[in-house]
This record gives sequence, structure tokens and C-alpha cells, in this order.
Amino acid sequence: MNDPLKNAMTSAEVTRSLREKNRQPEAGPAGDARVSVRKELRVADRLYDEAVSYAHGFMDDVRQGKPFDFHDATPVVRDFIQSVFRNENAAAAICKLKAFDEYTYTHCINVSVLSVILGRKLGHSEDRLLDLGIAGMFHDVGKSLIPTAILNKPGKLSDSEMNEMRTHPLLGFELLKQQKGIPDSVLRACLEHHERYDGSGYPRALQGEDIHDFSRIVAVVDVYDALTSRRVYKEPMPPGKVLAMMYKWRLSDFHPNIVEHFIRSLGVYPVGSFVRLHDGRHAVVMDHNPAAPLRPIVRVAFDRNLRPIPRILLNLGDSQSAGNPIADVINPSDHGIDVYRLIN
Repeated sequence: MNDPLKNAMTSAEVTRSLREKNRQPEAGPAGDARVSVRKELRVADRLYDEAVSYAHGFMDDVRQGKPFDFHDATPVVRDFIQSVFRNENAAAAICKLKAFDEYTYTHCINVSVLSVILGRKLGHSEDRLLDLGIAGMFHDVGKSLIPTAILNKPGKLSDSEMNEMRTHPLLGFELLKQQKGIPDSVLRACLEHHERYDGSGYPRALQGEDIHDFSRIVAVVDVYDALTSRRVYKEPMPPGKVLAMMYKWRLSDFHPNIVEHFIRSLGVYPVGSFVRLHDGRHAVVMDHNPAAPLRPIVRVAFDRNLRPIPRILLNLGDSQSAGNPIADVINPSDHGIDVYRLIN
């Protein structure tokens, strides 16, 4: 798979490139007919490559002390909002299926996209979704000012290193507030995305309603993406298992009901999840059954021994058997399986 990070442009160059194409929007959110996951994945794939190049540009600009303009993120975020309205499952899946080496850059894109998906579920307007997507894009900009030796350390951070890492929300806030016209909601999300509902977070140990609603959204998505992503010190965890863990933390770490809304927005088994069925076969989740969240539509591709078999599309909602037809969620990277190829 081509890696656009090798030929990354600056943030301003990416934005100019998007504008110079003068392409018409794929379709506006309002009144759009829902398209299939497979069709929208092709669009989301292209948007993701462009977005990662943009993230690479603006974060490197910050690291090198160069100026940047948060407005340059607007066309990037707006394109993903349109993708979410056409098929949010495709937009969410592409965040987990694309293979890039550098978490620092992909994380801000993933948090932006997934925040928009959750914000839409919570009923935010399109204008608010744009600000929310920008908040997700820049929530970790302060990490550009943290030494790379700490960011990329393969082992556990020392106490002093952890303390320095925990300065990134305030560093990002101080950096962003220099931007003319930046919404207060974006500043708050940058500063507060590590605050926790019970007051156990940082940097100000805020509690409950003192935490901005954008900060609550970004906090949930930030944790999810961190745990489901490959890092220098750990392998990614399957999305379904991470959602189950977050459900256990919902009463202490997160605002009431927000984790439940996030699970509903992604599905109990997010599109792209690799699962083992009760009969032993292995499959990838292709779409949801809203009326039967434990019984998604899957593409069966491997037998019980993970040997390839003729692929078939199976609607688990059609099954009359009792119980959950999915026995377990599997980490495909443990078996060298490229889920992205299975969906396309």
C-alpha cells in the first residue's frame, strides 16, 4: 500500500491542492441517500490519504516552529463529514483499516472522523460537526512540542517522562489560542480531552459538567483510537473488545450515556471487525443490523483453522439459532490477515 507520509506536503500545500482541484463535493450531507459500505470505502480511502498528508504537514510545521492556520483543516474535515453522512460505517472502518506507520499523524485524523460520527449520533448540527471535527484534528497538536524520544519510546515512561507527556494539552491550548478566530470549543477540547468525569484526569482535574461537551466526545474517541491502534510499545486491540472495556469504565471516566451512544454509532461489532463464528468459521463484519446489533452482516472467508474458503455474504440476523452467533473477536494482525482486502 502506498504511504503518502513519504511524500508529505505541508498543511498549506495540501489545502491548496484540494482547492486547486476545484472538485465538486461528492455530495452534501443534507438529503443524501445512504450508499453501501464498499462504495463509500473507496471515497473514504482517498480522503484518508489526503488527510494524513495534511496532518503530517501541520504537525511538522509546529514541530519546526513554522506558522500554520487552523482554517486549512476546513476542507479536509468537511469532506469527511460528507462521507459520514453517506455511510458512517465506511468512514469509521477506514480509520482502522488503513496501514500507516506513524500513529502521531493518523491519530488526529481518526479522532476527527470518529468525533464527527459520535457528534452526529448526539444530534449536533452540521456547523457544530465542522467545529467538532476540527477539534479532533487539533486535540493533540501539543504533542508536536514533546520530545520524539518520549513520544516514540518503546517501553514504559518514567515518572518524569510521563509528567512531561501530560503537559501536551496545555501546550496545545497555548499554541492554538494564538490562532485568530479559533472557536472556544476547539480550544476547550484541546485542553480538556484528558479530563475525566470523576475528576481523575488532567491537567485541571475537572469534574462532571465542568468539562465541555466537545471535550467529552473527544475524550471517548481518543481512548478508543489509542487502544485500537498499533503503537511502538503495543499491538492494536480488536475494536469490539475495546468497546467492552470502555463500557465498564463508563460510570467513572466518561459523561453519563456517552459511551453507550458511541457503541451505538459504531455497532457492537464495528465494520471491519474480524470475528470467529460459533461454527468455527472466521469472517469480517461488513455492515450492521440495527434491529439485531449482535447479529451483523459478515463476509465469511476462512474455516476454523483460518484456511481460506470461498467467500460468502451472511446476514447473521437471518439466523433463528439462540444466542450470539459470534463466538469471539479476533485480532487479524495476529494471523497476518489484511481485513482491508477482505472488505473490498
